[in-house]
Amino acid sequence: MGETSSAAGDLRERGPLVLPDGRRLALCEVGDPHGHVALYLHATGSSRLEIALYGEAAARRGVRLVAWDRPGAGGSDPQPGRSLLDVVADTAAVCAELGVDRPVAVGLSGGGCHVLALASAAPQVVRAGVAINPVPPAEDDIMGLGPAGFRMLMKLARRRPRLFGLIADRRERGGRITRAISRRSLDPVDVRLMQRPEFALLFWRAIDEGLRQPGEYAKECLMLWGRPWGVSLTSFAVPLHLFAGEHDPFAPFCVWLRAAGAELEVFPGGHLSGFAPAALDHIMTVVAAS
Repeated sequence: MGETSSAAGDLRERGPLVLPDGRRLALCEVGDPHGHVALYLHATGSSRLEIALYGEAAARRGVRLVAWDRPGAGGSDPQPGRSLLDVVADTAAVCAELGVDRPVAVGLSGGGCHVLALASAAPQVVRAGVAINPVPPAEDDIMGLGPAGFRMLMKLARRRPRLFGLIADRRERGGRITRAISRRSLDPVDVRLMQRPEFALLFWRAIDEGLRQPGEYAKECLMLWGRPWGVSLTSFAVPLHLFAGEHDPFAPFCVWLRAAGAELEVFPGGHLSGFAPAALDHIMTVVAAS
């Protein structure tokens, strides 16, 4: 694959990876081009461009961080009927393309859910997982760990998926919901992040890229929230490190996962504050040491 550079967070775009089924995945990377390879799974509704926010921290820690758009996001082809466990085959294909064996997988929010699946079901593909503010699955004994509004969305996704899809697609088009949540955030760490022009530029660029295929955001939400994941969350096949914002609405889920043997670190802030400079640097330190 070819490679081009971008000034945005020293992001290096790669040509698309063509999978055995003919689908294309859009890839890019940041950090030390000669460093230890780690894989990054972006948040739901975002894109591969999210790793631009990790560029400086990855370079300092000697990490070459590689990300791809999941099916239907950004520049990657859709995958009808996708399940959470389909991430295993795509991750294995990326590893083969890069020539790396069992790298660390890192992911935030919905990307963190995919990291949990890899850590549970794919020890042959990754050697460790780092999940940042992952959201819980739509399983009765677990989804109660999320906030009440989130539980209502999960129930709607399970019982009336078509209506949920219409609502999610309409509200998320152009990133309006995410922007509104950010503006209403009561957490000062998140607020300060969103007020930094250099952060906002890269953050919204990643969101806009992730949402450019109409309807695909809603499909990933339905995949994550509309049915059980089909993976065990009571134990993990590889070491799992969790980061949770102390005011993140899904922090209780991370505390629950600690009982399965995961290591948990809590940092100041809410759902977005895993992007705070100190958190980014510490996350990359853990990745480099895993």
